[in-house]
Amino acid sequence: MDLKGKNALITGGSKRIGRDIVLGLAEHGCNVLIHYNSSKEEAEKVLQQAKSFGIKAEIIRADLLDENQLISLVNQSLNIFGHIDILINNASIYYKKPLEEATFEDLEIFYKIHIKAPFYLSKEFGKIMYERKEGRIINIIDYSAILPYKDFTPYSISKGGMITMTKAFAKEFAPYVLVNGILPGPIIPADGLDDIEKPLQKTLIKKWAGGKEVFKAVKYLIETDFTTGALIPVEGGRLIF
Repeated sequence: MDLKGKNALITGGSKRIGRDIVLGLAEHGCNVLIHYNSSKEEAEKVLQQAKSFGIKAEIIRADLLDENQLISLVNQSLNIFGHIDILINNASIYYKKPLEEATFEDLEIFYKIHIKAPFYLSKEFGKIMYERKEGRIINIIDYSAILPYKDFTPYSISKGGMITMTKAFAKEFAPYVLVNGILPGPIIPADGLDDIEKPLQKTLIKKWAGGKEVFKAVKYLIETDFTTGALIPVEGGRLIF
């Protein structure tokens, strides 16, 4: 699939990895819908940057914890662009939660953001892509779905579910819609991280990647015509350390 002229929805597109994906797509001529929840100011900045590439771009607010707003996100997206060619399920929530402190509420939040929202968006947009006989769905997961780290068990479990979802949708929508996942590692330091070197100690390449490295994987998964149900690690060798 050629990026130029295609329509993409990027959830969590106002900051961090999502921002780099939005701008990378826009630079290559792809129209973008930038989803955000609370980061309106950041979303508007990214919107102006994306439009500078001469493509069509809009921002859409939706709280992915709210089913009605999730449904509205689909309807608004279709009203704006008519159809979506590329869905990037990037929106995420991340926080430390030692196992002895984990609650049902924590599990519910991670489940809704990492499983329920991507499931619904993939199902609704994917069936239209299938009817059009072309489409791409890319899930931004996390290497911790394979190699969980201590005190983030609820988060890691929900990300693990995204792996199964990626493979299941790849089968459901074959052969027309290619569905893949990306497993980022140390891409951008988390907000409030005291020691930015510590996460690199068990990473072979020993540096923060930056969001553009994830976009390179996204670009490949859009342009390829023969990769589906796959997981691409972008984690600097963390999985084999």
